[in-house]
Amino acid sequence: MRKSIVFLHRWAGLAVLAFIAIAAITGTIISFDKEIDHTLNKDWFYVQPSGHRLAMDELVPRAEAAFSGRRVTFVRSPAEPDRAFEFYLRIPSVAGSEEPSMFKRVGKYRTVFMDPYSGKVLGVRESGEFGLDKRHIMPFIATLHYTLILGDFGKWLMGIAAVLWLLDHFGAVYLSFPNLKSWKKSFQFRWKDAGHKLNFDMHRSGSMWILPVLLVLALSSIYLNLNEQFKWVVNKFSPITTVECACHVDPNAKWLVDTASWDGAIKLAQQTKPDLTVGGLTFLPDTRKFIVSMKGPNDLTEEVGMTRVYVNATNGELMHVHDRSTETPGDTFMAWLFPLHSGRIFGVIGQIIILLSGIVITVICVTGFLIYAKKAKARDAKKTQTASASDEVRSEAIVFTKTGNINS
Repeated sequence: MRKSIVFLHRWAGLAVLAFIAIAAITGTIISFDKEIDHTLNKDWFYVQPSGHRLAMDELVPRAEAAFSGRRVTFVRSPAEPDRAFEFYLRIPSVAGSEEPSMFKRVGKYRTVFMDPYSGKVLGVRESGEFGLDKRHIMPFIATLHYTLILGDFGKWLMGIAAVLWLLDHFGAVYLSFPNLKSWKKSFQFRWKDAGHKLNFDMHRSGSMWILPVLLVLALSSIYLNLNEQFKWVVNKFSPITTVECACHVDPNAKWLVDTASWDGAIKLAQQTKPDLTVGGLTFLPDTRKFIVSMKGPNDLTEEVGMTRVYVNATNGELMHVHDRSTETPGDTFMAWLFPLHSGRIFGVIGQIIILLSGIVITVICVTGFLIYAKKAKARDAKKTQTASASDEVRSEAIVFTKTGNINS
């Protein structure tokens, strides 16, 4: 049994080693991605408050005027007075678009950073654009972390690696605790011995000390990369409420041109949920809906918000409200996964934990490879020694045979 677990642990670890190492190294950086990005690009994210912010109905056309054929489909509107607004622009997936075909990939969009007081465009960022300069370094690292810059194929690779990594933890626990009497050894580091013993302890004990974090990261990685498959499994244990309402205004609609007031949708959402604040606004031109994201003190993170108010984008009427009062255990479980993965659910302390965990995971990957290399070398040496011994025995047999023949 133990030999089988050792075998599976060795090869499963080697199979996911590169994927986990890349995720760990990049994860240490993106644990503070927003803070780093905002520091590097202060001229994009921060503004000097002056008077009143312009109406959303005025800001959206200005953002769209910067790029012909693109529509604003999401707005991030921070409540802080010194923060710029972020407008995400996409193009319709229909024939005749003015954009080159390379921009028709799924998920391609531009982000326009705008001063909400003057309407001035501060900067533009193209999603998926390669760059190591200060404008693109953080989105590039985040894309590398989640998809290896391989798109949907990369997401699948990272998702499968996460599944193997999660399962491998159970084998690691079995090997680390062969019996209850020696459980303390699995948490100790033989600093004085150094060499292979310390390397082994850093691999085994390092894993055991942060095992809960490792399990959470592995599980949440599966959720982020194999989302639909993960939901299907969770749904077998507890029903998952579909956040996206089925309240289509017109199922056959195509890229709505004339919309109701953006500000009207925001005002209606504020009237519907007066105890919450607006964190973001989504526009779905294909199904003719505004979705106003509302956030409050009970939300798990400081993102756009977990409550959704759906507004008819043709006439401005309320369609549907999705709040947390009807959450199932499955909904709650799913809602916790990304905040736990990023650590932001616990604020700065959580982010620091994720950062340090990324460093430890990198060490675990390196020490694991060194253990494999040492044992592989020992196995090769043993094979060589066995082969040499066999050759020696064979040679002696030949000599004995020849001698016996002569004597006879």
